Amino acid sequence: MNVVWILVSCLVCFGVSSDGLSGNGTSRPAVVNVGAIFTFDSTIGRVAKIAIQEAVKDVNCNSSVLQGTKLVVKLQNSNCSGFLGMVGALKFMETDVVAVIGPRSSVVAHTISHVANELQVPFLSFAATDPTLSSLQFPYFLRTTQSNLYQMTAIAEIVEYYGWKEVIAIFVDDDYRRNGVSALDDTLASRRCRISYKAGISPGATVTRGDIMDVLVKVALMESRVIVLHAYPTIGFMILSVAHYLGMMGDGYVWISTDWLTGVLDSSSPLPQDTMDTMQGVLVLRQHTPDSENKSAFSSRWNKLTGGLLGINSYALHAYDTVWLVAHAIDSLF
Repeated sequence: MNVVWILVSCLVCFGVSSDGLSGNGTSRPAVVNVGAIFTFDSTIGRVAKIAIQEAVKDVNCNSSVLQGTKLVVKLQNSNCSGFLGMVGALKFMETDVVAVIGPRSSVVAHTISHVANELQVPFLSFAATDPTLSSLQFPYFLRTTQSNLYQMTAIAEIVEYYGWKEVIAIFVDDDYRRNGVSALDDTLASRRCRISYKAGISPGATVTRGDIMDVLVKVALMESRVIVLHAYPTIGFMILSVAHYLGMMGDGYVWISTDWLTGVLDSSSPLPQDTMDTMQGVLVLRQHTPDSENKSAFSSRWNKLTGGLLGINSYALHAYDTVWLVAHAIDSLF
């Protein structure tokens, strides 16, 4: 069953009928409201906000979708907080929204998914990649991007290809990244490889270079020189900077970064030269998005929208497609 029909099923369970609310009308409503919860001021959030707004314009200009019904997306900023995400979700539940796009963060998604289950409102996340966000546990949570399991499998295949048997995982110690490292551990084990040392770093703004240095000194004493970095930009760049200072980025070391780094490179380039210097030699993963005429046209329009100051990344494309998915699901329901 594809995602559109899963969403249609969720909308039916939610009680959305042909009048767009919970009534028994036979005509299409003038307006259908959809919510959106994610962090606006983040690498992913900045591009997602533009992509969602552009997708809404495109849906409403296309007479073959919704056929006269106007799609309205109401935005809420979660500021990467599970509490604010929960509050935003509850506020949406007090209104006539039929679905919610988001959240961006897997940490917030875990919190909100329980609300979605209780209130039976479909949530569609374009960026929550935590592999433990299962549709079996959270039937009203729909992922419109790839699970992090695919990324961890790709890393395990690289490790296996080069004949390495052990890796070190450095990660921000929150639910999302901890679950990602656990998935990596499982995929490595299936290839008779393993994580020999897990270095968790506390999330938050209180982490200092001294904290990072203490962790990396311990890592430098380990036998393995293959390091997987699963972080977010602020801490990730600090880790690479300290590793560069300690001489851990040269010959004899292998650094593999998950796609947080490509998100920054794709949307925020050019980066300062000193930042670029610290990441030289790092192997970076990127989510694949197939080339198409629609992608090419949207990318061209994107450059005009942002004046070339903000690049497009895979999460922007997923956010754009998510709006269209919601529109097609509502249209199918009507």
